[in-house]
Amino acid sequence: MTLSMVNNLAIWGDSLLKGIVLDEAEGKYRPLKASSVNLFRKVCPIHIKNNSHFGCTAPKALKSLESALGKGFTADAVLLEFGGNDCDYNWPEVTAHPEREHQPHTPLLQFKETMSRMVELLLQNGIRPLLMNLPPIDGERYYRWISALKGVDGDILLNWLVTTDTIYRQQERYSNAIEHLSYEKGLPLIDVRDRFLGLRDYSTYLCRDGIHLNEKGQAVLGDVFSGYAVALR
Repeated sequence: MTLSMVNNLAIWGDSLLKGIVLDEAEGKYRPLKASSVNLFRKVCPIHIKNNSHFGCTAPKALKSLESALGKGFTADAVLLEFGGNDCDYNWPEVTAHPEREHQPHTPLLQFKETMSRMVELLLQNGIRPLLMNLPPIDGERYYRWISALKGVDGDILLNWLVTTDTIYRQQERYSNAIEHLSYEKGLPLIDVRDRFLGLRDYSTYLCRDGIHLNEKGQAVLGDVFSGYAVALR
């Protein structure tokens, strides 16, 4: 099945595909009207049900997907987009107890197993899974952002991280896990990450927090989706 054969597409994802951006003036997160998904709708007029939620992780999505399937949900294809929240940590807890062993919100092995489970559930129900990797983040900028959070000591955090590059590499591991799953299952992969890494300075496409795409970044993501649709027609 190619995207040209998809008339009914559902999405399970997090703030990335919800189109959440950081309002620099207000310092608050808000949904963007010109989000990547909404831009994609304009060039590919198919029915799209976007089940993405701010802060969603793969385990939460699995429960939601199981519930939807149990109620008779169906679609031609489902796009799964996760990893950004899964790879993150409880930063106040990390800096409060840096001597302890800390795990991401979803440990990598659990993340792999959960994503694989969602893929299998979709296949068992005759729905084509679609996967995408993650846009890169700016580890240094995100470090500065979380260092300003209440209950987070930036010096202790940096000592625990060793280098802010650790944040980038952690997120990259989860993105790589998605790629490996697509190869293993023989599923389509929308290669978002390479497009952003090919930009001269991809950080200018990110919000001040270093992890959310800004409006310019959402436009690039929408263009990536549109390109895949056109190429597969």
